[in-house]
This record gives sequence, structure tokens and C-alpha cells, in this order.
Amino acid sequence: MWKDFFYFSKGERSAILILALLIVFVQIAIWTVDYWQPLLPDKLTGLRARREALAAFRDSLSEKDVSGQRFSYADRSRKYPSSQKYGELTAFNPNTADSAKLVSLGLRPYVARNIQKYRQKGGVFRKIEDFARIYGVDPATYARLKPFIRLSSENSASAGGFSSLPGLTRANSNIGLFQNTLAPDARDGVIASEGSLPANVQVGMNGKSAAQYGSLVMDVNKVDTAMLQQLKGVGAASANRIVQYRNSLGGFYSTHQLEEIKGLYPETLSRIKSLLKVDTAQITRINANKASLERLKSHPYISFYQAKVIVELRKARSGIKNINELAEFKEFSSADIDRLRWYLVF
Repeated sequence: MWKDFFYFSKGERSAILILALLIVFVQIAIWTVDYWQPLLPDKLTGLRARREALAAFRDSLSEKDVSGQRFSYADRSRKYPSSQKYGELTAFNPNTADSAKLVSLGLRPYVARNIQKYRQKGGVFRKIEDFARIYGVDPATYARLKPFIRLSSENSASAGGFSSLPGLTRANSNIGLFQNTLAPDARDGVIASEGSLPANVQVGMNGKSAAQYGSLVMDVNKVDTAMLQQLKGVGAASANRIVQYRNSLGGFYSTHQLEEIKGLYPETLSRIKSLLKVDTAQITRINANKASLERLKSHPYISFYQAKVIVELRKARSGIKNINELAEFKEFSSADIDRLRWYLVF
């Protein structure tokens, strides 16, 4: 009876043989991909481009140590030889020192990155002891660097009421004049007018003063990621999220919309809202009577069912005259109508 389980017809035997040969062929192709893949024309395959991108990505996962040799993240836990030289120790400010400076002091590259990430998220070293709390700074390293840590007076400015703007220094500043310039234009976190700081007010935006950077108040519908990163607490990732969400919306009509972006810290939002204004003339609007279903539902504020209602309604009525016609349908709440007024034209 057991033979019945192992009996195959002629057609089944042929299929098994072909399948086995196919498996062997695929395995050999995988093993020899480095030899035959470069021979394929670029027009017929994207493997070459993917391979080059993968190689570039792998290269990015390695870093140069102070001796110029590359090492991977897997080598992160290795111990530096005690005889390795890092150069002469000099005074440094952990709030402003760049990666090259930190690595030259003997810190591992990933520790220097941790310090930068801490600063990008709004962290400030107010006491020398705060440096020891960084992940990767062991007690021996902290003891070696402690005598060389220098914290400038503006790092503790928040204790004196200077925390409203990052890096605002006591020297060469007129606080009363600054407050009179900024406060009247602030309405619910939206700056209505351009406004700029007086020449004698220095703003710590990556070391740039108001005169160097131009107007302090940025138009969130015009700025790029590089300009956004000048704001304290806004790193590359946060700036990219803001710009990408702005592009998907077509523009902001209020700085409160920044609260809809995932990954932005509440303290960062509260800090940068007063430094941003919104020019609603920059909003890119969608023609609801002409846009396709795909274009409509790609907007963050329009669901598939809402887009379908718009398409069916404009067919039935030979066009939609105004947005209030959408309020007749249960798919659109009053909140939906209020915010879509900024993005739909008829």
C-alpha cells in the first residue's frame, strides 16, 4: 500500500524533473549573479542600478575613525588601543562642537552622532555633568574630557527668561525692543507679518544673527529643509517631514497644521510656531470639477469615499458651483468643509 504514495505517472515524473532542474538553475544563478549580472543591458533590467545603490548604502554604514581607516557598525564595540593618539585635548563646547571636533577628542563617531541628535531634538548641556549622560560616554572618557568642557553663559539663558528663542544672548541685545517687535504680530501661533529682529538682537540660529540670516519670521509655505533646520530642535528628519506634508497638502493655511505631522515633539512645535508665518496665497488648490478620482483622494484631507462623492456629484449636476454643496452629504462633516475651503476650487 505504501507504494501507492510513491507512484507517479509519466507526466508527474516529467513535472518533478523539470521542477528540480529549475530549482538547481535558479540556485546556480543566485550563486553566480556577480558574474552574469553586469553583462545584462541596462534597458532590460534595473538590477545594476539597485546593486550600485546597495553598495553605496553599505559604504554609508561604515565610518572613518581618527586614523582614516574605515570600520563598520559591527566593530563599534571594539576597544581603541590605549596607545592610539587622538591629538592634543583642547577646550570645547558640547553645545556647538561639530562631529570632527568631537571625534578628534577621542569620542567614537557614534557617540558624536548621539550628541548631535540630542542637540537636534532641542537638548542643551546646561551643566558639565550633563555630558556624562550621553549614551556611549563611559566614566573614563568623561573624567578625561571634563577639564576641557566649556559651557558659555547663553546655554543657561532659560534660567533668566531667555528661553523663548534658542541662542538669544544677553550681550548686545535689547529684550524690551525684541518683545515689542514680536508680540503684537503673534496670533494663535501664526505670525501675520514678516517682521524682523532689531540689528542689536543676536539670534542663535546656527551662529547666524538676524542681519546675517535675514528676517527671523519664516514663511512655512516657502522655506526649504535647509532653512527649517536653522530652527532649534528641527533636524533633517523633522524638516523633511514638514516639507513633504506641505507638498502633499498643497500648502499650509495655519501653523496649527504642523501638529498633524507625526514625529514632531510638542516642545519643538510650541517653539517654532512663533517663528513661522503662513502665506495662504502660496497654497496649490485642486479644481474639484476637473481633477481625477486618484488626484482627489491623494490629498490628506480627502478620503476615497469623499472623492467619489465629488466625482459623482459633478457628473449629476454638470459641475459643482461651491463647496457648500458637499455639506449635503454625510461623508463631509463641518470640519471637513472648513478645511477643504482652502484646497478646493470650483
